[in-house]
Amino acid sequence: MGRIMKKVKVRNLVKYFGDKKAIDNISFEVYEGEIFGLLGHNGAGKTTTLRIIAGIINDYEGEVEVNGKIGYLPEERGLYKDERVGEVLTFFGELAGMEKEEIKNQIDYWLKKLNIYKYKNQKVKTLSKGNQQKVQFIISVLHNPDIIILDEPFSGLDIFNLNLLKEILFELKEMGKSIILSTHQLEKIERFCDRVLVLKNGKVIHYGRIDEICHKKVAYVEYIKDGKLIKQNLPHEEAILLIKNEEILRNLIKFEVRSSLEDLFLKETFKKLNENQR
Repeated sequence: MGRIMKKVKVRNLVKYFGDKKAIDNISFEVYEGEIFGLLGHNGAGKTTTLRIIAGIINDYEGEVEVNGKIGYLPEERGLYKDERVGEVLTFFGELAGMEKEEIKNQIDYWLKKLNIYKYKNQKVKTLSKGNQQKVQFIISVLHNPDIIILDEPFSGLDIFNLNLLKEILFELKEMGKSIILSTHQLEKIERFCDRVLVLKNGKVIHYGRIDEICHKKVAYVEYIKDGKLIKQNLPHEEAILLIKNEEILRNLIKFEVRSSLEDLFLKETFKKLNENQR
């Protein structure tokens, strides 16, 4: 088995905006073929950290080492809404230094994969919010980057397209891509990420595998009852009691146990509220 490469290495990162210290001496690593979650409250320093890794912000203290090409999906959309989808994607492909034929092939591949090929010749502004988000995602992966940075990638997506994006992210991970994911949707972090970094006021408060930093366990259960499919998220202890019922156990379809980031995050939110009131 080959050695797993470090694709991003951050050491003692500090960033000021005027007199305000937005990033306070943080260190972490992102490995090849993993999905890495970045969590924190508004103003915790997530987006600033992502922009530094992406090379958008370059005046900082500390060390940031990036091994490979980067694709970046920002939280704010940067699309030219009066241009046609294909033209916008072609522009960003050229900007990334891609060859003309490669650009065409990759645009068609990704538009079809994300079920928006029919909009290729439509203006961006005519697309729904979710489909505009898909276009923005394509921009981040069009040039086949090694490291993919996604800031709130699920914005505007319905349940069908959430599942589609989930499948694509796991495919990219299997290809060895390193994915850095920041979102407020904690259940997405729990289901997607191998490891997480939790920031608070620009400082690292938790770093590692979710099962290492979380103590509370939750369970997702699917079973048939009275001819209907029942789906439930329950505390682990309640789920164990539920499936001891012989009828439910016989009709059990899925039982997944995972650590609860929500409990951890709510605890930190409560602490922050108390600190602000002092």
